[in-house]
Amino acid sequence: MMINIVFSFILIIAMVVLYKKNRDLKKKIAKKDSLLIRQAKLASIGEMLEHIAHQWKQPLAQINSISLNIESSFEDGVLNKSLLESELSQIENQTLYMSETIESFKSYLHPDKEKTPFNMKEVIDETLLLIEPLLKHQTIECFINIKNDRTVKGYKKEFIQTLLVLLNNAKDALLENKVKNPHISIIVDVKNHKTIVLIKDNGKGIDEQIIDKIFDPYFTTKKESQGTGHGLSMAKMIIEESFGGKLNVINEEDGACFRVEF
Repeated sequence: MMINIVFSFILIIAMVVLYKKNRDLKKKIAKKDSLLIRQAKLASIGEMLEHIAHQWKQPLAQINSISLNIESSFEDGVLNKSLLESELSQIENQTLYMSETIESFKSYLHPDKEKTPFNMKEVIDETLLLIEPLLKHQTIECFINIKNDRTVKGYKKEFIQTLLVLLNNAKDALLENKVKNPHISIIVDVKNHKTIVLIKDNGKGIDEQIIDKIFDPYFTTKKESQGTGHGLSMAKMIIEESFGGKLNVINEEDGACFRVEF
């Protein structure tokens, strides 16, 4: 009887110790995941600044050109009220566009506090507003094919961040491999009550020796100054943990295909 009591007591102590170790391990994992997301967010801010620079380059050049036109018209004595109002209106339109650009980036960088309903067309439109000028600057075409769509509930800005990671990854592959007629396709469909988003490029695909590693934290094929290895691992974490979905990649005939499913 005494032996059973001692054994039960030891078993209880062991269970308490295991429970505490398991709890501490979960805390460490959560802390590591939180750090990973913060680091990836900081990296994405750098990318966002690059996007802003490209989006602002053209309107700034146009504002400068309009200003020169006003100055030239004044010196030639042909500047009248109607012409001045027309030129100032163009400047106003350009500054409004720049203001809207900043608001879009501010909105993206401010995290969602609660889940909201959205559909794929909505998030794709908002994502392209952020990255499409950069793609155009690199002469990369982006094709959208929404076969079926549906409303889902989740953290929309996290999903936008995932799309930005995948599109940036495709852009980098196209530039690195110096692909002729580079393009990216975004395909949305609904099958068996699951939303499926495909991001395809013609960037010649991913080396089969590393394709199983690209979602690992800190894994990157880029130079240290060009990549941290956080982006794809964070994207996978968002899809799997925030949306309860799946993110994987395969090589197709002329490039990589990332598949998001939830």
